[in-house]
Amino acid sequence: MSATLVPTEIGVTAAEAIRDLCARAVGGTPVAEYAEAEPLAWEVLEAGGWDLVGAPEADGGGDATLLDLVLVARAWGETIVPAPFLTSLMAKRWSVAARDCEGPVTFAVADPSWSQPGHVPFGTVAPHLLRSVERDEIVPTPVGKPEPFAPSLRATTVGVVSELTAQAGGELAVVWAAEATGCAERLLAMSVAYAKERHQFDRPIGSFQAVKHTLSSMKVLAETAETAVLWAAIESGHRHRAAAWALDASLDVAERAVQVHGGMGFTWEMGLHFYLRHITVLRQLVRGLPR
Repeated sequence: MSATLVPTEIGVTAAEAIRDLCARAVGGTPVAEYAEAEPLAWEVLEAGGWDLVGAPEADGGGDATLLDLVLVARAWGETIVPAPFLTSLMAKRWSVAARDCEGPVTFAVADPSWSQPGHVPFGTVAPHLLRSVERDEIVPTPVGKPEPFAPSLRATTVGVVSELTAQAGGELAVVWAAEATGCAERLLAMSVAYAKERHQFDRPIGSFQAVKHTLSSMKVLAETAETAVLWAAIESGHRHRAAAWALDASLDVAERAVQVHGGMGFTWEMGLHFYLRHITVLRQLVRGLPR
């Protein structure tokens, strides 16, 4: 079991590269300044072959394991750059037709909470939609109604749902949960930094017991959420359950981050709500995946 928990070199390398690409793309700017922009062009990701990291080596891919993709998704979640990277990564992992497409690929997930049955992350920017995994069918992404709740996901709602296998649904649940844990890790770091810098009564707020307890709880939640997705990556029978737990814990971290930031936490400029909304929608999407 312990050997299985060791990622391969491609996973470590890809995660470091993605983290570096995202950091250079956003340049340390707050998420509010780029969540509705295009800081990282798709051509940069495609030129590096990062969208094929999860595809078989025989088809020009990196042959990454699901555990490797967890590392990549966590790195991506730290900045939630609004680009269809993870949807393309997973579609090209499962589909030869997707690997033959030029440009990003997405899919429609069943979601009864919206006005139409299919929820399409990056439906406004990805030209191709994986219609069926078993038939290996790619179609042009249908024009749908924009869903603006999470701007970083560029989602639409459409009248179709992609036919994903149970295996694909389990893998996607793990990857989206891993992305959420990356968000949680970033929010924890932001909250700790803010608690050190923000002063009240001539003391940093991080010295107050209530704030210490909140930050400690956030740390525990973030670490256990990470553990859950690592476990899910190697235990196929528990993927949806572990992913759901990790998403709930990550959302809890996001809500506590807003509390630590006080009044600033509710402002548009601080941008915490972008992460909170992003995780909320990922959790809803995972609930609609096949099991």
